[in-house]
Amino acid sequence: MAFVSSAQTIRDDIASRLGEAETDNTDVYTTWINAGIYDLHTSFPNAPYLQTSADRTLSSGTRVYTNLPTSFEKMNTVTYPAGEVKLVFLSPEEFDIANPSASDTGTPRVYTIRGQGSDARIEFFPVPAGSYTVHYDFQQELTTVSAGSSVPAIPLKYFDTLSLYGEWRGLRRRGNYVEAREVKQEYETLKERMIQDLMAQTTEAQRIRSVRDYNARSQRFSDPIVNMFFGDN
Repeated sequence: MAFVSSAQTIRDDIASRLGEAETDNTDVYTTWINAGIYDLHTSFPNAPYLQTSADRTLSSGTRVYTNLPTSFEKMNTVTYPAGEVKLVFLSPEEFDIANPSASDTGTPRVYTIRGQGSDARIEFFPVPAGSYTVHYDFQQELTTVSAGSSVPAIPLKYFDTLSLYGEWRGLRRRGNYVEAREVKQEYETLKERMIQDLMAQTTEAQRIRSVRDYNARSQRFSDPIVNMFFGDN
């Protein structure tokens, strides 16, 4: 089995598995690789390999911001590190029910997101009373490959999942359905192993909370807007 480390070597591996010439199938193999990437993404939408972060400075008196990161798909958390605040997400409906007033200013405690992807806008409450640098932890949009040098955004040791996906599609194209089912099962098994492996890597053991943690939590949830939805206990 060839060592796969890029789109080109994955295409070469698919060709080797199927006994075909890669140069005769470059485009279709690329389509299969991208279909495999999409299948992995739909099976594991919160994959850590698509997790990233960015800082954003909020301006005094400005509640709505439209320039989310260009690769943004969905938010994981928003924090204000300097104030030891983890902002609470409210759906747009909950945010509107709270009816936040533009005259209420202070350190932002809650936020909502309207729209999707990089065209979305994020809204904070209370309205920033000064300049605050908040930290976005978010999931990036799925990226596909085209050039042979492109590297799929999954862990290198699991690139074989894409080779197996391509092999499965190639066997189906030939009508070798029994063998295709066997390869598909091998693909599903490796995909599940990858998901479990990555979930284990990102699951922290519960630590003992300090007095400072409890005090900080009390401060974070003292806002009446937050308490309306989450309580103060």
